[in-house]
Amino acid sequence: MDIKIPAVGESITSGLLSTWHKNDGDAVSAGDALFTLETDKVSTEITAEIAGTLRVKVAAGAEVKIGEIVGTIESAGSTPKAEAPKPAEKPAKKKETPAPKQEAPPAPAPRLEAPATPAAPAETAAPVTEGRLTRKKMSPLRRKIAQQLVMAQHTAAILTTFNEADMSAVMRLRGEMQEAFTKEHGVKLGFMSFFIKATVSALK
Repeated sequence: MDIKIPAVGESITSGLLSTWHKNDGDAVSAGDALFTLETDKVSTEITAEIAGTLRVKVAAGAEVKIGEIVGTIESAGSTPKAEAPKPAEKPAKKKETPAPKQEAPPAPAPRLEAPATPAAPAETAAPVTEGRLTRKKMSPLRRKIAQQLVMAQHTAAILTTFNEADMSAVMRLRGEMQEAFTKEHGVKLGFMSFFIKATVSALK
């Protein structure tokens, strides 16, 4: 069964396959979370529809389109077919006999290839560390949030206003009524009641 990127919204045409929750070759059950798909609107976990063996075709961190096949699930019935070609083991045993002849010449070859192997980690290290800062690619959802925040800074009127009012009469009345109010209602008399009264009067 092919694992396809599902449609998660009318306006969404692509997303980021951020994480595989299962490895290539792992056995999965129906309902298991396979991977997380991140878009500019939502982050969704895609689950397995059938049980079987997972085969990953697209690595984590890749941009994928809606409907794209990112892997397959081989059902339990199909796995024995993959194991069926046991006759192939016999020629493998025959090839083991000339092994001693091949061991002597290629011995220095791995040493020559060794300097090339450290280059692989450099390719996989996507985040770039600069002192105490680490830079890595933003997810589509965080990218959308950042765009909205920047747009808000450019379009919204950012200001602060101060209004002064003489509260001496209110504070004096509150002090006089506090004890009686607390005994009658079981709570202290706050300023919000006076603010509401003043707002109602102003609206009238």
